[in-house]
Amino acid sequence: MKIDFKKITQEPKSFSIQKDGVVFKGEIKRINQRLFRIDGSLQGEIELVCDLTGEEYIKELDETLALHISNGLWNMQSQNDDFDVIEFFEGFVDFEYILQSEIDSIQSQYHTKEGE
Repeated sequence: MKIDFKKITQEPKSFSIQKDGVVFKGEIKRINQRLFRIDGSLQGEIELVCDLTGEEYIKELDETLALHISNGLWNMQSQNDDFDVIEFFEGFVDFEYILQSEIDSIQSQYHTKEGE
């Protein structure tokens, strides 16, 4: 699901998408001309691999997300804020890309079946 940056206003807009048993939902709003904020959550189940045993297992997700995105290149040096920004260059926010990136990030972390 993609949304044109031009359609995002300071009034929060709701969204919800699902992939592989994980639901990414929340709201997106405009902060300024090029910066936007997503307040959302990841819920559902994700398959992980235990780093100790190599055994696959399912973990229940209930994660809160606060993400900043930009329409084009974000110049971090000119900002006093200490947050990461996801940059998009085609004039659209790609929620499927964000969801897949978050899933990949969780799966690449260190996991143990007993510890979770």
